[in-house]
Amino acid sequence: MTAPPLVRRFRSTIRLRSESADRVMKQVTEAKARASQWKKMHRRHVIATDAVAVVVAVTVAQVARFGLPESTSPGMGDHWRYVTACSIILAVVWLAALGLQESWDLSLTGIGSEEYRRVVTATAWAFGIIAVTDLLLQLGLVRGYLAIALPVGLVGLLAGRHLLRRDLARKRSRGAFTSQVVVLGKPRSVIALCNTFNRCSHAGYRVVGACLPDYQGKVGLEIDTRTGPVPVLGNQHSVAEVVSLTNADALAVTSAEHLGHEHMRTLTWQLDSLGTDLIVMPGMVDIVGPRLKIRPIDNMPLFHVARPRHDGALHYHKRFFDLVVGTIALVLLSPVMLMVAAAIKWHDGGPVFFCQDRVGYNGIQFRIVKFRTMKPESEAELETERIVSGQSDGIFFKSATDSRITPIGRWLRKTSIDEIPQLFNVLAGSMSIVGPRPLVPGEGSSVEYFIERRGLVKPGITGLWQVSGRSDVSAAERIRLDHFYVDNWSYVQDLVIVLRTVRTVLQRHGAY
Repeated sequence: MTAPPLVRRFRSTIRLRSESADRVMKQVTEAKARASQWKKMHRRHVIATDAVAVVVAVTVAQVARFGLPESTSPGMGDHWRYVTACSIILAVVWLAALGLQESWDLSLTGIGSEEYRRVVTATAWAFGIIAVTDLLLQLGLVRGYLAIALPVGLVGLLAGRHLLRRDLARKRSRGAFTSQVVVLGKPRSVIALCNTFNRCSHAGYRVVGACLPDYQGKVGLEIDTRTGPVPVLGNQHSVAEVVSLTNADALAVTSAEHLGHEHMRTLTWQLDSLGTDLIVMPGMVDIVGPRLKIRPIDNMPLFHVARPRHDGALHYHKRFFDLVVGTIALVLLSPVMLMVAAAIKWHDGGPVFFCQDRVGYNGIQFRIVKFRTMKPESEAELETERIVSGQSDGIFFKSATDSRITPIGRWLRKTSIDEIPQLFNVLAGSMSIVGPRPLVPGEGSSVEYFIERRGLVKPGITGLWQVSGRSDVSAAERIRLDHFYVDNWSYVQDLVIVLRTVRTVLQRHGAY
């Protein structure tokens, strides 16, 4: 294949920079080979981890429900072998469901909640099949056995995936296990995408070049981004050659409008022959997964964006989750609450709890309950503290050097123990376990649509903002995260946030 002029000039530019073109080609070829190897290795690790979690789950359930073989009464050996056979069948069906749900798809690796959703869905299908089969064929499986295997296995599967994600993110932050990407789009969109990939390094994308629509200028031009300069290697007519030259793993198209239908279709065929993935930005931000549906009309794929759903059965399901988790957490944490209450009272003799009006569901105000972490009557000093900290005009106020915080209060905030009394708000129905943090009346009112959108869901004890940096997050990013949660709420996302909250609290990131 003859390289177009832009690509030929790019090769010349490389030589002018005293670098061998053959050496560069060898490096990118080796990089792509390494990328293929790590993907295969990671997939094997995921499958092996899932298999271990499933085997452990059925073994624990069998031993817990039926005991060990030697501890069973005479004549129970046959029954033990029968139950063991059923456990093996359950494990096989479970792993098959994980495979059929494509939960091992490498495109889900390390990002988003879709991977976790498929694990949960596959588990539900596996146990549904086993339960129906048991009912129809009278297999004799005790419900207690399934009731143990289900939670143990699901927790093991999700924990295993989470640990693998953390390991992969750690390696990607060091520049390993990444996919090389060529971006086709205008300079502004190239910069935006590079900044996104830099901010989300766990996604594992590294931009190695750009193609600008209708670009005919000098090759060697570079686009400055936060991650460094990105060389311009061609235009929309030389994309396939540039991808081949750089051995890119993927082509990211920020807008397909300038390509046309025929050119876009031809490009997909060319990328398919090169074994390169195609990533198309739909022009919409912060809309994910379940809300996006592709519905073709006259062979033209159209994105349909479903409206966010927070009412009806979904509302009651979330309420049931809040009641169960809130009750269990309150019972388990009661001793801690008693000790903290005694410590606060002993410290300065002031009130144990801090109560304040906050904006809740549908904009209705409620009284939030927290352990007091500041000096009594500290509300009168709020404006002074805002001025001292240089946040008098800020949308939100949070200061790491707030002089009103007591010594014990600073520790309570670092450990997030001051939030525990909000479990009473959860049980009362004014808050949820997961949701945007409740705002003080008037806070955030200057941001268009912010208060209205947040009012669609109940505020939460923890949320996407808390597990994404907490007080270290900028006001703009906090607003974006709150909008993202409201627009894309799902059970799986809530579960992921709860699991991430445990890590965030232990690491104490952004807590003050």
